[in-house]
Amino acid sequence: MQQRRATTSLVIAAAMALALLGCNGAERQRQQQAERQRAAAAQRQRQLNALVSRCRDQQPAVQRQLEELQRSNRELAKLKEQTYTPLARPAAPNPELLERFTRDDQELELERYEQALGAWRSRDRAERRYWEGEQEARRQRSAARQQQAKKALLAQGVADTPAARAAWSSCEPQQLSALTLL
Repeated sequence: MQQRRATTSLVIAAAMALALLGCNGAERQRQQQAERQRAAAAQRQRQLNALVSRCRDQQPAVQRQLEELQRSNRELAKLKEQTYTPLARPAAPNPELLERFTRDDQELELERYEQALGAWRSRDRAERRYWEGEQEARRQRSAARQQQAKKALLAQGVADTPAARAAWSSCEPQQLSALTLL
C-alpha cells in the first residue's frame, strides 16, 4: 500500500511539474508574441518616419506638380464649359421698307440678303471650324500637362488619388500612415 501511495504521489508530483512547465511555456509564448508586436510597431514607426522625411524633402517638387495638375484640371473644365458663339447674322430686310420698293427693287434687295446670308454661313462655318480646332489644341495641351504632372507625381511616389495628393501635400504623419494601410 505504501508503494501504491508513493507511486500515486510521484504521478501527482509529475503532473504538477508538467502543469507548471506548461504554464511557463504559455507565458513565454505570450511574451514572445508581445515582443514581436513591439518590434513590428517599431518597424512601422521607423518606416513612417522615413516616409515623412522623404515627403518633406520632396515637398517643393510635389507642390509644383500638384499645382500644375490643378491648373490643367481647371483649364480642361473651363474648356468643356465654353461654347461657340456664332458670328452676327445679317439682318433680314425690313418688310415695311420692302413694301415701298418696286417689285424689281424688292427682288434685288432679297437677292442681296440671300447672298449676304450665304456669305455669312460660309464665314460662320469657317470660324466655327477654326474655333473647334483651337479648342481641341488647347484641350490636348492641357491634357498633356495633366498627364505629365500625374507621371511626375507617380515617379515621386504620390498615388493618383485625392487622399494621396492631400497626404503628400501636407506631409502629416497621420495622413501618410493612412496611405500605407491602404
